[in-house]
This record gives sequence, structure tokens and C-alpha cells, in this order.
Amino acid sequence: MKKILIALMISVVVAGCNSRPKKIRKPVAKVVAGTNVPTREVPSVRSYEIVQEYGLGRRIDPNDPNIMYGPCKMYVIRRSPTWNLAPRGPVTNKPFKERIHPLKVKFENMKRQQALIKYRNKTTGNIGLELLKVRKELQKTSSKKVKKNLTTNIKQLNDDQGKVKRKMAELEK
Repeated sequence: MKKILIALMISVVVAGCNSRPKKIRKPVAKVVAGTNVPTREVPSVRSYEIVQEYGLGRRIDPNDPNIMYGPCKMYVIRRSPTWNLAPRGPVTNKPFKERIHPLKVKFENMKRQQALIKYRNKTTGNIGLELLKVRKELQKTSSKKVKKNLTTNIKQLNDDQGKVKRKMAELEK
């Protein structure tokens, strides 16, 4: 009799588990205007947040000197995202773009720095070439040929000065 009761209970439990699952209908999604914003127009609705990352080394807990923390990263929110309350305002304004896209600001600063470095290298190269030209000219003027030419020129000037003095003396008579 026990065997029959156990077999009957098992069959009832198995029969109860074999019931058909009820179909659950998913609600139909309603399309509402303005819920999907294209990615290029997201800044006109909401600004991005700026998060700064800092690397921290090993440190001891100030409240409990028996606890030491290992190296990790700390994230600081520099600017929280905000809603644009005037969404039809101009998005193409340059300061607004720089405020929205901090990565572009860093890229623009890097481009300016590279342009300044390029200009500095170009000017230093030009100055170096000018210094080489001046050095060559100084080497030419300090050569022996110039000294010889100077001595002959001085002699000619002295002779010419003597001739001028003679003519002045003749004119005075």
C-alpha cells in the first residue's frame, strides 16, 4: 500500500510540473517624438561630464595605522553633465564646442604647441645659417690678404693726402 501511495504522489508531482507555460505578451513599444537624439546633436541636449583620473600609490589609512591601501586610481568629476536649457541655441559656437568636447581642446592645444615648436625650429635654423654667414665673412676679413690690402691702401691714402696738401698750398699762393 505504501508503494502505491508513493507512486501516486510521484505521478501527481510529475503531472503538475508538466503544465503548459502561459504565453507572456510583451508590451508594445510606443514611439514618442524626441526620444531618439542623433549622436551629433547630443551636445545640444546635454553636455558631457569631464572626469579626471589620478594614480595613487601605497598609503596608510589616517584613521587606523594598521590598514594600508595598495596603489589604485582615483577618479574626480571635474564637471558634471548638465542639461542644455536652450536646445535651439547655436551649437557651432567655438567656445561651446570646446566646453563640450574636452578632448578636442587638448588636441587643439597640442596642434598649437607643435606649430610653435615648428616655428621655433625654423627661426633657430635661420639664425644658425645667418651666424655661419657672418662667421665666414669675419674669417675673410681677418685673413692676411686683407691686412696686406689695408697697408697698401693706407700708403695710397697718405700719398693722396700729400698731393692734396701740395695743391692746397699752390692755390693759397
